[in-house]
Amino acid sequence: LIQFLGEKLGLTAESTRPGIQDAIELVLDNSCPKIRLIRGHKKKLRQPVESALSFIAELIETLPGPLDVTSDEAFYDVLVKTFFVNEDQLKQTLANDPDLNEFLSRNSTDVFFVLLTMDRDVKTIFGSRLQGEIVMRDVALKAVNFSDHKFRAPSVTMADFNQTLERGVLQILAHWSLENVLEEQSRKEELSLLREEVAAKLKILAADRQQIVLEWHAGSGMPSYTAAQKLLERIENELNAIKTKSLDTEYYLGEVTRVLSHPNDYFTAEHVAMHFDRAGILLDGKTSEEKDDIRALEVKLGGTLRRSCVLLKCSRNALFKKRS
Repeated sequence: LIQFLGEKLGLTAESTRPGIQDAIELVLDNSCPKIRLIRGHKKKLRQPVESALSFIAELIETLPGPLDVTSDEAFYDVLVKTFFVNEDQLKQTLANDPDLNEFLSRNSTDVFFVLLTMDRDVKTIFGSRLQGEIVMRDVALKAVNFSDHKFRAPSVTMADFNQTLERGVLQILAHWSLENVLEEQSRKEELSLLREEVAAKLKILAADRQQIVLEWHAGSGMPSYTAAQKLLERIENELNAIKTKSLDTEYYLGEVTRVLSHPNDYFTAEHVAMHFDRAGILLDGKTSEEKDDIRALEVKLGGTLRRSCVLLKCSRNALFKKRS
C-alpha cells in the first residue's frame, strides 16, 4: 500500500482545483465507504479538509524550481549531469515512464512542467578539497547519487501542475486513513487465527491436565497451560476492542478527520541542498555561494517512503532530440 500511495503523486486526475465540496467528495471516494452512512458527514469533514488543503498549498509553495531545462545546454548541465548517470539512463527513464508518455500522447505542447521524483543516496567517498589556497587530499566527502527516477504530474501550465498535485496529495492523505482501518482489519484476522491455534493447544493441554496436576513437579507442563490461558484472554480482549470500534461508524470518520487535521504527522518535507565540487562530483550540503546550490524537496510518507522531488520546466524537443 505504501508503494500505491507513492504512485498517487503521479495522478493524472482532471486538473481542476477542487472547491471544498469537490475536495470532500474526493476524500470520501478514497476513504472508508462507511463514512457516507454518518448523518452530517460532509459538514463534519469540512474543517479537516480545509486544513489539509492549506497544508498542501504550503507544501507546493516550497517545491524548488521550476528548473528550466528547455535548452540543449540546460539539458546536459542541469538535468543529465545533476540527476542522471548519463544521457542513456535519462532516455531509458523517459521511454519507460507511462505517466509522461501518456501525457505527451494527449498533448502536442512543446514546453510543459513536471515533477521529477527520485531516490536519493548519500555515501562517503574520499577525495580532494580546496581549503583556501591549499589542496587537502584524502578528505571524507558526502557524494550524492539518484536512482529510480519517475516523472510525475506532467502539466501544460503551472496552474494545471499545482491543481493536479493538490488532488494527488489529498488522495494520499485520504488513503492513509483507509490504511489505518485496513491494518486493524488485518490485525483482526491475524488474531482470529491465533485464537484458534491457542484454543486448540489448550484443548490438548486440558486433556492431560488431571495427570499434570497429580504428577506435577518443577519443569512440568502446568506453567505452559497457564500461559496459554492468559494469552487467549489477551487475544479475546483485543478482538473485542477491534469489534467494538468497527461497529461504530464514527470511528471511520474519526480516522480520516485525524489524518486530514494533522497531515504533517504523515506527510513531511524538507529542503536538501547539494553542489558540485571542482572535480564535478555532486556533494551533499550547501556552498558559500548559495546561487550555486542545487535544491530538492525531500518528501517522506509515513516514515517509510522517502523521495527527492524537483520541479522541472521541460521541452519535448530537447528531451527527445536525437543527438550524435
